Amino acid sequence: MPRTHLLLPVALVALAACGSDAADAPEAERPLSAIEAFANIPLPPNGVPAGSEGTGEALQLMVTSEFEADSVSAFYRGLLTEEPYHLINESRTGGTTTFYVESGDKRPMWVHVEPKADGGTMVRLVGAAVRTAADPAPTPAPSE
Repeated sequence: MPRTHLLLPVALVALAACGSDAADAPEAERPLSAIEAFANIPLPPNGVPAGSEGTGEALQLMVTSEFEADSVSAFYRGLLTEEPYHLINESRTGGTTTFYVESGDKRPMWVHVEPKADGGTMVRLVGAAVRTAADPAPTPAPSE
């Protein structure tokens, strides 16, 4: 399997194309950008963007791959044990493998690898912003 894992520019263009008026939203409501959520975006082999969801705290990228889930899990297992990543935990529930990893700057990332019913794999990459005591999480906007 080829190691096509650092396609940040492609992912950012895909996110921008799917974006809404997030740039105009107040800080408390603005979803994280891919740069804020991920130090690097490790896409699976032959990954095809399938969507994204986000909040001010985290961003989820959904990517499909034509490869079987076991092969994609092996790809991530190898990749996430190399710099700049530090694999903290790997768990398996049913057919889904979940990796919890931190990058060099302690940026958390979860990678969920699950088989698709019609073949291939769905990968959900969830990244969160690095927050410090000096940079607390934004408070939610008041509801009316």
